[in-house]
Amino acid sequence: MIKNIFKRTGEKIDIDNIQLNDKKTFELFQRGETNGTFQFESDGMQKHLKSLKPDRFEDLIAMNALYRPGPMEYIPNYVARKQGKEKISYDLPEMEEYLSETYGITVYQEQVMLLSQKLSGFSKGEADQLRKAMGKKDAKLLELLKPKFFEGGKNNNIKEDILEKIWADWQSFAAYAFNKSHSTCYALIGFQTAYLKSHYPEEYMAAVLSNNMNDIKQVSFFMEECRRMGLAVLGPCVNESDFKFTVNEKKQIRFGMGAIKGVGQGAVETIIENRPESNY
Repeated sequence: MIKNIFKRTGEKIDIDNIQLNDKKTFELFQRGETNGTFQFESDGMQKHLKSLKPDRFEDLIAMNALYRPGPMEYIPNYVARKQGKEKISYDLPEMEEYLSETYGITVYQEQVMLLSQKLSGFSKGEADQLRKAMGKKDAKLLELLKPKFFEGGKNNNIKEDILEKIWADWQSFAAYAFNKSHSTCYALIGFQTAYLKSHYPEEYMAAVLSNNMNDIKQVSFFMEECRRMGLAVLGPCVNESDFKFTVNEKKQIRFGMGAIKGVGQGAVETIIENRPESNY
């Protein structure tokens, strides 16, 4: 995709250094027009993106972590709190430092690790044990860590009923705990793909079509997406087509000959080698 953009425009894109506050990219997310983008293309995700109206990278990280069985039930709360329709609350004022970015909702394993250190004096090693116990849904290890959590919390003058509530929340959280570092990587690649789709739609969709050209159903689906986006997709042509889908100087997507059933790469290479150079 990046090679093809350079080939047509002469523009060199450093995809690892794009601005993560790009307005046009966030507008694409807000419209839920994420077909073909990494991690954000399911119908359910598109519906939640339209409701959320994400305008910061942290929202995309959170949506990646929340959009899975279990935490999905918290998405409406996340949306309502972001939009000021639901009050953001914390069991303890000290928790705001680590939960403010997710509007008071515990979303990541790292948040529990940091809070266990802050509230109950867990060492980094003990906090990591807690993460592992949650990640592996290890009820026995969680029960072993519970007395340490309560003892440390009481030493910090935290009431037992509040400690009980926090621990109960964390135990239910253990069923779906996800780490922020993993979700951030997903969100970054998702943002990069959405950035390219919003700024270079022709090359982006040509690349998506090329990536799916062995699946006629997927080709049909993404050709429909091209039509929705107002992009022209021209049929295969021995004078212009390559093996994969390409974009010509008129910003039209040209069907790749490799997507034609029964046409192999060798045959396409022979056609390309033997066609006359012209201004077709």
